[in-house]
Amino acid sequence: MTGELIVEHTLPLALIVAALALGAGIGLFSFWRYLPHNLGMLLLAFIRMLIIVLLGWCLLLPALKRVLTELRKPRFIVVLDQSASMSLRPPGITMKSRWETAQDVLKQPWVKTLGNSCELDFIALSGEVGPRQSLAEAQGLNPDGKSTLLGQSLGKLFERYRGQPVAGVLLLSDGLDTREASDEWAAETRPYPVYTVRLEPPDIWKVEPDLRVEVPDTPRRVIVLWDTELKVGIAGQGTRGRPVDVELYVSAAGGENKLINTAPVEIPDGGGRRELAFRLAHPDTGNFTYTVRVPAIAGESHTNDNAASVTVQVIDTKNRLLYLEGVPRWESKYLIRVLNGLKEITPACFIRGPGGRFLSYGAAAAAVPDLNEQQLLNVKMVVLGDLDQAELGSQRAETLITFVANGGSLVVLGGAKAWGAQGLMSGPLAKIMPIKTTEPLTIEEQEFHLTLTGEGRAHPVFTTDDQAIWDKVPPVLSLFTGGALRPGATSLLNTETQRGRQPVLVIQQYGQGKVAAVLTDSLWRWQLAPGNINYYQRLWSQLLLWLSPTEADMQAYQLELAADQDKLFPGEAIDLKARLAAPPEAVKDAVVTCEVQEPDGRAISFRMTRQDITTTAGKKYPGYLVSVSPQKAGVHNAVATCEIGGQKLTSAPFPFFVQPFTPETVPRAANSAVLQSLAKASQGRFCEVEEISQILAAVTVPAAKEEHVGYLSLWNNIPVLACILGLLSLEWLLRKLRNMA
Repeated sequence: MTGELIVEHTLPLALIVAALALGAGIGLFSFWRYLPHNLGMLLLAFIRMLIIVLLGWCLLLPALKRVLTELRKPRFIVVLDQSASMSLRPPGITMKSRWETAQDVLKQPWVKTLGNSCELDFIALSGEVGPRQSLAEAQGLNPDGKSTLLGQSLGKLFERYRGQPVAGVLLLSDGLDTREASDEWAAETRPYPVYTVRLEPPDIWKVEPDLRVEVPDTPRRVIVLWDTELKVGIAGQGTRGRPVDVELYVSAAGGENKLINTAPVEIPDGGGRRELAFRLAHPDTGNFTYTVRVPAIAGESHTNDNAASVTVQVIDTKNRLLYLEGVPRWESKYLIRVLNGLKEITPACFIRGPGGRFLSYGAAAAAVPDLNEQQLLNVKMVVLGDLDQAELGSQRAETLITFVANGGSLVVLGGAKAWGAQGLMSGPLAKIMPIKTTEPLTIEEQEFHLTLTGEGRAHPVFTTDDQAIWDKVPPVLSLFTGGALRPGATSLLNTETQRGRQPVLVIQQYGQGKVAAVLTDSLWRWQLAPGNINYYQRLWSQLLLWLSPTEADMQAYQLELAADQDKLFPGEAIDLKARLAAPPEAVKDAVVTCEVQEPDGRAISFRMTRQDITTTAGKKYPGYLVSVSPQKAGVHNAVATCEIGGQKLTSAPFPFFVQPFTPETVPRAANSAVLQSLAKASQGRFCEVEEISQILAAVTVPAAKEEHVGYLSLWNNIPVLACILGLLSLEWLLRKLRNMA
């Protein structure tokens, strides 16, 4: 430790010295000029000088800077795989298990040698990363973990030690991971060298005929009508080089397996792995379980890993659109085709049919187009066709105004009735229209050539990779004239008429939402424009993309259910997490329950505990949690429910799949290839048991020097302040005794 005297005053030193000298000079002159020259006066003068000196000391603000240099040892992490597969040994052979060999490694001299230069942290892992332990605690563990999330756990471990000095990691594991679909994760770079150990002799396991289906990989949550890819790995040995047929089955919730595809695969007789890919179509919404299965081959005794399943939830997109039209017309015919072809939205189209009844097309968001507040909670965009004010109604118009103000989008496609004297401009909806009129709009029919405005060329509706597409906009054969732009509205398309320049496509913001008005009823003719560019579809796809609200959801109350995983093994725990989106005062006393339906149809209800949920990004949000450990194999469906203000909220089902077996107990050799890849990618070493002490003894990482700086005030302390007060008191007392002023 070293010390250094420093001063922290901000005034110039010369000014402080001058002030002290002036004070001392005035004091000494006063004593010499006006007081008798005797011993008592000399004592008073001495006390006064001491007070001035101490005040000068305080004005300098002196402090003692002390620097303490400390040597900090780096850490060395010893990771012990505690999963059940560590207890395996080849059948019919007397030898130590992998766990026993790992325990022997912990008794070798490297523990003492490395402990002299590093802090040793012993950590066990199986399904989760355990806490830091001592050597004695690590030696007292048992290999009883039900799964090995080796790749995931190592990632969490390195994140835990981020920013700390780490000399390296010793991994005592068999390299088997029950969750990863392939071994590619082992080749990732690591922040510290990883030393791995061969825990059993090579080629000691007898090769038996065997086929294994690895975990299928496919998007677990998709939108209806999307096509996705399912990838699966098929591994094994002893096939005699004969191809086998891989079968793909699908079953809906509660339904039977249906064979939908087969593909041949050939695994080398000596062992190997092949990857297959299946295309999946998703024509319907719901939960679907896809099972990949391979038939058992001759001599195969372990067939519980010949099939693997994955559950896919098919949903409709959140961008729900409601299209309400009058009697059928060319515009509605072509627009419905376009809407049904767009994957980004889920349309519900209603056309007025015989007797004034509405006929629905597409994925109906409700049984009837009521346009009430509850129905519009599930809709993000509304398209109004050729309807007059009487058909729409004042109540629906007011609801639409609130819908737009709260963030929804409205397109007024219009027609002769909608833009006529008794049309939409004559009712409440007029106040959110992007155009204003002093008289009903007038329809003119001829060929109108259209041009993009300056704002239109820069707007997302007409912005494309090839901007030249919109240099020549197809014409229309009708136009509703007589309208003018409202303040804040923008015209994207214009045309020239005898009345002058007239808008054709107008947009504006209203509240948090958007409104677009189309002032022609022949826009559908773009569908017939010559050339290979579908202007009609391009316009609507980009217009609806811009109109899609950016909010996560428009529903006032929403209940979501999720989990960090959707595939587990019997006895493993899954944490089901619910999130309730609602005003804080409504959530305060809310009770959330979770019902889990098992594969046999039995439903078990759990009450969820209120607690903060942490996302993978580290953010926290209020939520509800329940931990479930299912034992039955198959697909489980979990649904969260809650009641607020008399309204029952139900989450979308969350399916998860429980494997029919625990691979930890399946007899198989250690995965030395993973251990070697881990060591190579991290600049570590793959070691034999007998050489581990020698290799770890060569690990030399110098201790890091850390400086701790401390400051001790030499003026703002009791002794100095007590001396000043004591001397002032003594001077005052002596003056009183001598009757001095």
